[in-house]
Amino acid sequence: MLQIIHISDTHIGPDPDFEVRGARPLARLEALIAAIDGLDFVPDLIVHTGDVANDPHPEAYRLAADRLMRLRAPVCYVTGNHDDAAMMRRLLPHPAGLVPLGPNVEDRLAYRIDLGGFRLYFLDAKVPETEGPHGRLPDDQLAALGHDLAAWPGEYAVFLHFPTLPIGSPWIDEHLPLRNGADLHRLLAQAGAARNRGVFFGHLHRGLQITRDGILYSAVSSPACQFSVGPRDGAVSFDSACPLAHNHITLLPGQTMVKELTPLPAV
Repeated sequence: MLQIIHISDTHIGPDPDFEVRGARPLARLEALIAAIDGLDFVPDLIVHTGDVANDPHPEAYRLAADRLMRLRAPVCYVTGNHDDAAMMRRLLPHPAGLVPLGPNVEDRLAYRIDLGGFRLYFLDAKVPETEGPHGRLPDDQLAALGHDLAAWPGEYAVFLHFPTLPIGSPWIDEHLPLRNGADLHRLLAQAGAARNRGVFFGHLHRGLQITRDGILYSAVSSPACQFSVGPRDGAVSFDSACPLAHNHITLLPGQTMVKELTPLPAV
């Protein structure tokens, strides 16, 4: 059994009073950390699936690192569209045992770790900011993932920032997806859905569960603000009066459980 807390999209700014969309992200992160540390168990791992910072500023990562180091469990990170992999590598604490995934590792935060009998993959699909808020996995990273899955006979999970599949909300499906998500899904399906324990992501600022071809795709909301995800949305609206969402993921042989935890902020 492996117990993971999944968080995402904290959008920390370069100073404690920084505000975004009507919320103070650092105060909300502090409240989220208190909620996680108040759980009646200590997770094996905490995974942050990107947009640690609202903009890639060293002080934002230093503030995030100072707070996140207070958690009772190690934290693994994924690069979001607002993040900078080199700054994350340099300024955020990372657990031991990370193995780089693919070439060009100095430019990407792509790696794997073996934990509790499972192999966890962390993918970096960021594109240049000028291209937009969507993602794309580099071909060499996809190839490295496929090669590693062919050599690993056990069960595994994947973490990334961007939604792999359409979610049925027009604005999000146009602007926020993993552009080559079909390629990733095909690779995972070919590797065998029975040993895949899930693909976990953020970016939507909303919780979501999708199952396709026996593969679970699970998103966690943002503690900073939530996005609208209506089936007719031609634009996205923001709700800063949202709970401090985080997901409790339990991985078992042949089984995945995801529980959404939503304490209300007092900030």
